[in-house]
Amino acid sequence: MPVLLLGCTAVAGDFGTVVAIEYHGSLTPFVEEGDTLRLTAVALDIDGNPLPDAPVIWQVLEPDTIVVGFTLDTVTGLITATTPGGPWRVQGHADDLRMSTPVKVTVTGAPDSVAGVDPTRVSVDLAADSSPPLVAAVYDLTTDPDTALTLPGKRVEFRLVDPAPGSAAAATVALAPPNDTSTTADPHVVTVLSGSNGRATVIARRVGTLVQPDSILVDARAFTARGDTVAGSPVRFIVLFPPN
Repeated sequence: MPVLLLGCTAVAGDFGTVVAIEYHGSLTPFVEEGDTLRLTAVALDIDGNPLPDAPVIWQVLEPDTIVVGFTLDTVTGLITATTPGGPWRVQGHADDLRMSTPVKVTVTGAPDSVAGVDPTRVSVDLAADSSPPLVAAVYDLTTDPDTALTLPGKRVEFRLVDPAPGSAAAATVALAPPNDTSTTADPHVVTVLSGSNGRATVIARRVGTLVQPDSILVDARAFTARGDTVAGSPVRFIVLFPPN
């Protein structure tokens, strides 16, 4: 939803004068290291009409002594994230009018590695409807080279690989986030976000009354915001179903 930001000083203008800046987007955006974000705003006249001849120019407000974790194209508003940290302030201006509220940009770490959290081989009790959790943890290994930092909010895809989806055997099992019993989505491909501890979790569920195969294989892959596969993918999980 657009945010109408008046200037730092009131301007009594005519139809060709910039009297407000309309900003499109979050005022506190997050952008992943290595990813990009484009700031978008338009200058308005006294009637609220756009002024195409008054482009919004962007600038970083932080002092020169502060290292900012992104580059900024002042004309296009394109931010390219380089180093986690922030928030750092960015302000747009058109002619003599400046945004009254700066945009505060935070850069988050990009995932460098994904690993399974033991056990990666689990067994479903005979009387149970679902398996113990299958857990994959997402890490940032480069922000602090001596520490593996767990990362929240990162995309992890869990996929049934054996038996093959579409087969009769695959129809007897489903993947789902814990406590999720939905059957409307693809039951063999589940995408979840890592939690505050950097861990993404699914379970394997029994489906219907038919007997499950002796075991199934589930692969987990983590992705960056740009869609690149994270090192360590796929993490292989083995789920055993004892004979009924």
